[in-house]
Amino acid sequence: MPQNDAWKVLSAGDRSELVLAVDFDVTGRPEARFSDLAPRLQPAGGVWESLPPAAGTEAGLTGEAYLDRWHHGLGDQLPEVRAVFGYCVGGVYAAELAARIARTQEHSPLVVLFDPEPATAPTLYWQFHKVMEFMRSVATDDEVTAAQAAGRLAESGTADLGALSERLVDLFRQTGEVAFARAGLDEIRRAELFATFSSFMTYLSAAGRFDALARWSSAVAITSVSPTSGLNGIRSHLPSGHQELVAREIRVQAEHAELLRSDEVALVVDELLLEIS
Repeated sequence: MPQNDAWKVLSAGDRSELVLAVDFDVTGRPEARFSDLAPRLQPAGGVWESLPPAAGTEAGLTGEAYLDRWHHGLGDQLPEVRAVFGYCVGGVYAAELAARIARTQEHSPLVVLFDPEPATAPTLYWQFHKVMEFMRSVATDDEVTAAQAAGRLAESGTADLGALSERLVDLFRQTGEVAFARAGLDEIRRAELFATFSSFMTYLSAAGRFDALARWSSAVAITSVSPTSGLNGIRSHLPSGHQELVAREIRVQAEHAELLRSDEVALVVDELLLEIS
């Protein structure tokens, strides 16, 4: 079984083969999760999902350190890894992890990316922007708008992803301290929210050292209909002659937030796994 703090078992399977899924999963997030997808897949091998370090312990972690954590956490008695999945920026880590595993088994795992996004300054800002939008239920419009404007300024003026991450965390904390207290959240709960957001920003910024597009050239991508998500968003910033980003792309009729909850996506994934069985 996996190391308890590195992997979560979503589907035990028969342990003859394994699928790994990389994502930053937190309770209450609006996007569907791999725990939504796993029950929709045809039963076979196990599905394990990566776990981030406990919030508050991730300070200073590099992208390689995240990979070390997950790779070592798989344990020594590992069945064949058939595929490695990655959602959003998890696709950066998934491709790197699959490359590591390919060196330890006969066949390279299939890499399946769900609306993959590289770790860039716009990616970090966009995630911050979305979180601030959710805060409109407790913060005023002026507070949210001011925080987003400051975040946009930080994005345009900060080349270092680590520094940008720290600035966005500070902005979230500054706005949240006032808004969450006004909404009645106690100090402990506020601290938990700040620690979780900080952990997420570190996870994103640490992925920035990897050349995602180079790794993704041999992967399969499942693309939603959301125009700013995944490969759709990447292509909007590329010249028209540079559109082939992965080895194979499958478009589905699902929004980004529903991608891992879609029955259509589950059927696509089953077919992909059947092809390599």
